[in-house]
Amino acid sequence: MTKPEDDKNHCLNVWKGMAAFAVVLIHCSFPSPVGGMMNGLARFGVPLFFMVSGYFSYGKGMATIKQRIRKIWSLFLIANGVYFLWRLLALLWGKSLSFESILELLSLEKLIQWLLWNESPFMGHLWFLGALLYCYFFYWALVKKGWQEQCYVLILVCLAANLLLGEGLSIIGWEISFLWVRNFWLTGFPFFLLGHWFAREQKQKRLKIYPGISMGFLVAGSIFSMGEMLLSGGGELYLGSVLMTMGIFSLALWKPSFGKGSLLAHIGEKTALHIYLWQMIVFDVTEALAHLGGVHDHMVYQWVMPLWVGVATWILAEGLLRVKKGAVKDEQRSI
Repeated sequence: MTKPEDDKNHCLNVWKGMAAFAVVLIHCSFPSPVGGMMNGLARFGVPLFFMVSGYFSYGKGMATIKQRIRKIWSLFLIANGVYFLWRLLALLWGKSLSFESILELLSLEKLIQWLLWNESPFMGHLWFLGALLYCYFFYWALVKKGWQEQCYVLILVCLAANLLLGEGLSIIGWEISFLWVRNFWLTGFPFFLLGHWFAREQKQKRLKIYPGISMGFLVAGSIFSMGEMLLSGGGELYLGSVLMTMGIFSLALWKPSFGKGSLLAHIGEKTALHIYLWQMIVFDVTEALAHLGGVHDHMVYQWVMPLWVGVATWILAEGLLRVKKGAVKDEQRSI
């Protein structure tokens, strides 16, 4: 008899683990030009997370969707609450904490950006949680109407708009705010739907994966991403990122057992989200200590810092996982 854990896609978990560390490299870059190239490559991370969420939403009932909404909403409140306090501590450390500075964090303009574009006023990378929450809310509405598959056209429309408004305008020298593209509307939902499409095609046995073509997408996407980063001067999403993510995802569906039992598979399954959420706290503390120690501008520090932030955040995430497991065991004993 097949055990339930054998049905897991271990390869997707491996890539989720890699994606978590890739996002760290976006925020904590190596010195240029290596840092720029790695930044371009790392752009597959967030799209992959959205795709995984959409993939595992296919065929799920309303009860499961509501449960996921409650879970993401809880994380949304906790993460934004923690980073709100973190911002207050930063203001206190800089001796600039005041009633006016707190009001600035909660200004009407920032609250509107938060509502429309998912941009948290407390820490930028938390846009992901807001966008993911919107994904599940909109998906819940689509399931109620039975329209989820009719919306697949939005994959092409939204991604084309993202690349045109973001990368395209940047290449010709026109700049717009990243808020217009880094949000639920043009990044979160199209990748969520793309993962959902993969699940439908696989479930209906129409998905034919040719590993050579998938690997070609991955390699070509990697090369394009680095080139597009240099050409555009930096962006939120590249055509290469889309190709990379599709290549990675199809390879994971082709060989789901790859990486079973590995550390990266464990990280992808258990701690990737916490690495994503709490990396900026580790980064801020690291930067503050480096300034105090007078080593911030040293080349060795610049090269070691991104690696340290990734490892330290993983250790923190593992600690949080152990605390959670301990709390669950204590609750079970008390029943």
